[in-house]
Amino acid sequence: MTLWWGVAIILLLAAAALLWVSARVSTTPHEQRAPRRQRRRIAPSESLLDWTLDYLLRAGIQLTPRRLVISVAIGLGILAVLLVVIDQRWSVFVLAGALLGGNLILGWRARRLRSRLRAQLPGYLEQFLRELAVGASPERAFQRQIARSAPPLRNMLERVWVRRELGLELHEGLVRESQLLKLSELALLATALEVNQRHGGSLRDILGSFVTLLRQQERGRRELKALTGETRFTAVVLAVIPVLIGGYILLTNPEFLSTMWHSADGRAALWLALGLELSGCFVMWRMLKAI
Repeated sequence: MTLWWGVAIILLLAAAALLWVSARVSTTPHEQRAPRRQRRRIAPSESLLDWTLDYLLRAGIQLTPRRLVISVAIGLGILAVLLVVIDQRWSVFVLAGALLGGNLILGWRARRLRSRLRAQLPGYLEQFLRELAVGASPERAFQRQIARSAPPLRNMLERVWVRRELGLELHEGLVRESQLLKLSELALLATALEVNQRHGGSLRDILGSFVTLLRQQERGRRELKALTGETRFTAVVLAVIPVLIGGYILLTNPEFLSTMWHSADGRAALWLALGLELSGCFVMWRMLKAI
């Protein structure tokens, strides 16, 4: 238990240090902090803090550096208390479960955000084309459509326009946003704007074809989801059945599992079963994701 007390003290000291850093950041003059924030909005991740902020932003969570530091400090403090209160045998599992669960939640939020943006892009581009049809420039049409868009598309467009005001071209801001959100459709839109800016041509025809492509892709995704519904349901059933059987045995005959756990061979069999269950879930998840 001494080891966990030491780890808890280290985590508490780290939390105190982070809170102290956040206090120094909050007292720094605004003029000294502005150039750094502007560079972070334009350039890709330059540090661990920037990478973390971008990682959270990819999941739809927008935080300032100070709020992020305070959140991490509070999390370390809670983790230190849990390491002391919870039994030593379960502390590692709690820590691993918290990290894995948090990462899974952020990944799910990022996928959901990309799905919502893909659903909003065709309608936005159609409005964008109407602005171009009445003689507006691409930059003016882009700016006027920001206020008419709904979140989360509006938030993304505002970040692109901030980069435009800070010195980047419009297509460069879209490329940066596509890299941040892992959204290839924004990169294609940026390519269309760049080609029109450098070589000319009809931007309306290019974007019209692009809207048609997005509509076809969305229709294809829905058809694929309907066709693979039975396969996905079967995968869920196969993943849940071993867990349900194990829970049923634990409720009806706990002595059976207790005897296995207190013997070396039985414990090895239980760990092997857990490993096979996790590996099977991972393989089925990769198979479904590859469809």
